[in-house]
Amino acid sequence: MFKTSRNAELLPGLSTAPDGVQFWSYVELEMTWPWFYLQIVEDDGNEAFRSMLMVPSVPLLEQVIAAQTEHARLEQAYLVSPGHTNEVGRWLMEPLLEVLSIRDAQGSELGHQYRVEGDRTYSTSASQSLGSGISNHVIFSAASHLRG
Repeated sequence: MFKTSRNAELLPGLSTAPDGVQFWSYVELEMTWPWFYLQIVEDDGNEAFRSMLMVPSVPLLEQVIAAQTEHARLEQAYLVSPGHTNEVGRWLMEPLLEVLSIRDAQGSELGHQYRVEGDRTYSTSASQSLGSGISNHVIFSAASHLRG
């Protein structure tokens, strides 16, 4: 989850606008967990508008995927991973290829597996192999969900 602080708010008078838009000079990430940096394209038929979303969790990534329409789509996706996840020892931002949900034999989610460019995989699941009743479910696939 990203955290904001009132002293980081820019143009505070605009926060009362009907659309609820607020501007921040910075946001804080309180956890060292993978998150997603997504480029969204909104196309009104005359012009395409691009913006970036910082998405802190897999459930919110799923919501963004489900919200795609003919006029609003995902164009790029990146995984931002901490050093303990990517085993490099520092934060990395890499093009995201796939997110899998790792599940036990009863269907309970055990964690996630992330595949990034260069065919590297990172996991937040204690179960690294798909043996003994462990299965996976595709949540995100760049080939299926990104539209340029």
